[in-house]
Amino acid sequence: MNSVKLIAKILLHLARLLALIYFITFLYALITLESKSGSLMLHDANRQFILYLPLTHIPFLLGFYNPVYIWIEFLPLFILYAFFFLLLSYVFDVFTQERLFTYKGYNYLRVFYLANFTIPLMMLFLTEMLSEASFDAWAIVGLHLLLGVFIFFMAAIFKQGLKLQDDHDLIF
Repeated sequence: MNSVKLIAKILLHLARLLALIYFITFLYALITLESKSGSLMLHDANRQFILYLPLTHIPFLLGFYNPVYIWIEFLPLFILYAFFFLLLSYVFDVFTQERLFTYKGYNYLRVFYLANFTIPLMMLFLTEMLSEASFDAWAIVGLHLLLGVFIFFMAAIFKQGLKLQDDHDLIF
């Protein structure tokens, strides 16, 4: 179990780092697009944009320069993946605890699978209503649903483990 805790601790910190990177990217893109700063370059008769890494001429983010794309598809992607990795870090945190089967751990798993079932589908339908979602978007939503199913089964095992642990605690 020590190796599981070690790996979970490493993945916990990696997931939190990725959440922070996505959040900072969201803020950077939002500020740059809204202020139209020097890090923003418009191309193709102002229909496409390139965001450069700060203080460089290295392309960082590319997209279409229209409000529907920016506010429905582009910016939400970063904030939602920041949220995804934050939730994932809580799932890994479950496996670093002394006591594995806890209500707190079960609730983290439950929130994670519910978020993976609902948020990607809502974003896909919103994107489909306002523009056309790509095949990649459908594939990513499929992966989130598959991950949600896997975590749903894990949560069911945790719920059973909680019941057995509570029964054991009552006896001893």
